[in-house]
Amino acid sequence: MTVSLATDHPPRHRVLFVDHAAVLGGAELSLLDLAIAYRDTSQVLLFDHGPFGDRLEAAGVKVKVIPASRALLSVRASSKLSALAAFPALWTMAQQIRQQSQGFDLIHANSQKAFVAAAIARWMGAPPVVWHLRDIITASHFSGLNRRLAVTLANAQASQVIVNSNATGASFVEAGGKPELVHLVYNGMSAQPFDSIPSDQSQAIRSEIGVDAETPLVGSFSRLSYWKGQHVLLDALRELPGVHALIVGKALFGEEDYVTQLKALAESPELAGRVHWVGFRSDIPALMKACSIVAHTSTEPEPFGRVIVEGQLAHRPVVATNAGGAKELVEDSVTGRLVAPNDAIALRAALKDLVASPDLAQRLAEQGYHHACSQFSLDTLLTQFHAALSEVVSPAIAA
Repeated sequence: MTVSLATDHPPRHRVLFVDHAAVLGGAELSLLDLAIAYRDTSQVLLFDHGPFGDRLEAAGVKVKVIPASRALLSVRASSKLSALAAFPALWTMAQQIRQQSQGFDLIHANSQKAFVAAAIARWMGAPPVVWHLRDIITASHFSGLNRRLAVTLANAQASQVIVNSNATGASFVEAGGKPELVHLVYNGMSAQPFDSIPSDQSQAIRSEIGVDAETPLVGSFSRLSYWKGQHVLLDALRELPGVHALIVGKALFGEEDYVTQLKALAESPELAGRVHWVGFRSDIPALMKACSIVAHTSTEPEPFGRVIVEGQLAHRPVVATNAGGAKELVEDSVTGRLVAPNDAIALRAALKDLVASPDLAQRLAEQGYHHACSQFSLDTLLTQFHAALSEVVSPAIAA
């Protein structure tokens, strides 16, 4: 899918986008939209080959892959070994980034690993670096050493830290980040892929999984991970007979044990035959349209919650976890429902209300759709992103 840009958009900056990931997570899907918009002037640098690079190239984006060592790619943000354990590999990657960045106005780092390497490259003489922070920096996801390393480098080398929610920005400042670096740019999405789905395509999906048109179907759209909370949804459905679940996604980072636990839970007598697994899919708009309700069940604060906005754009009532960025996307009982994290009982009650009251479900779906279109459009994202980059590029040009 390509993005049609308005003719009155200002000229695009020359950006070297950098991301370590090869998989298609939420951060990569958001970067995909930005890279498409800037494809005439910019390039994406990746640390590994994979589906993300394939999607970028299919959209006409210039991509260069400089394979990083396993020592670097295997480092986890929560690991006590931190990025310091892969410092030689980071140094080598920083040299590559510095070389590749010649001729660009700035470097946009889309992940923590990409930022650490880009920050070192900046110290070597690379163009200004913008860190697009898409994670809430907490002890649950980042070791203390990794938090200190990232924040220290940001304070010293980043020209700007773009955050995807106020919750994300607050976590950066609480970790010691300079408030003046923070620039809020919410993620944005186009409604067109959702508006263009014909009803028969959604019905075909229901037929594919063996669910008739009248059966309530709750969709979960995320990688399979404990903190994404698929187990909370299944637990909530135990006592909602007749309500089915559609689980879209797969484990990406060695979380197969959790998948095994989920599958065992789904095969319990209370849920047998009501949980449908479709794995990783690219036809998210059609899958969401096939659902009655979209559920966001993260057990910890989500930095943004892309699936929430997607569910709203799909004209479906959304039930989301009341934490992190989700609180900025949903007004409870107006544009969706908010429930406490890791609370299957509260989630069950919200789902039961929506199933029992089609009028309520329709009202929340309509109001959620209009809210998403007005607040989180792709055009709004691109306008705000360009303004943020201009604050970095213009002073550099003037200097």
